[in-house]
Amino acid sequence: MPVSTSNPRLNIPVYTNNGVQNQNQPSKTNSNSAADQTQNFLKLLVAQIQNQDPMSPMDASTMTNQMSQLNMVSSMGTMNTSLSSMLSQMQNNNFVNQTAMIGHTPLIAGNSITFDGANNVALGTNLAAPVNNLVATIQDGSGKTIGQINLGAANAGMKTFAWSGKDSSGNALPAGQYSLKFSGTDTAGVSVTPVAFVGSPVTSVAKGAGSTVNFTLQNGQTVDASTINQWVS
Repeated sequence: MPVSTSNPRLNIPVYTNNGVQNQNQPSKTNSNSAADQTQNFLKLLVAQIQNQDPMSPMDASTMTNQMSQLNMVSSMGTMNTSLSSMLSQMQNNNFVNQTAMIGHTPLIAGNSITFDGANNVALGTNLAAPVNNLVATIQDGSGKTIGQINLGAANAGMKTFAWSGKDSSGNALPAGQYSLKFSGTDTAGVSVTPVAFVGSPVTSVAKGAGSTVNFTLQNGQTVDASTINQWVS
């Protein structure tokens, strides 16, 4: 049934058929895209022009300001799209670049050594201050010491070396799990136990959460590429 309303500015009756109107109106959906925001803005602007007071029309500068705002909103939407595309491309490039590290060996903090029975294992420690009589002790799975390497005096920073998988007598050890620890004394003669680092080659690369890249190492560890501070090969 037609319903009478009035234009609040012109006081002119307006008749609408709610049944027909409801049938012709498309379903409303929520959207925040730049195109939808532009369409909504234009609809509001047209409605404002149609319903303006003939005795006091809209100021031209007001319309200009509104159009400037529309252009700004549209430009910001385009910029956001471009920045998102650029970020995605940079993340993909970073991932591709990181795949080149497959086969290379990073040093990871920890004392567990996975020895394959053939290849040397990169070992090291990161010294906060100079150390005298630095000694690396390697133990088997039962905690028995099977080898010690005297590295002498070492300056602050990363100290690395390769373990060939032999005991103190020069005998080749079988493949398996071993452990590493360091000991020494500082310049004041106080005993110190520096943190151990063990190397293992990268076997695969995968994308992590967000923009992170994860390395899977030969010893089974998975590490965030951004946390690696030292490579030995």
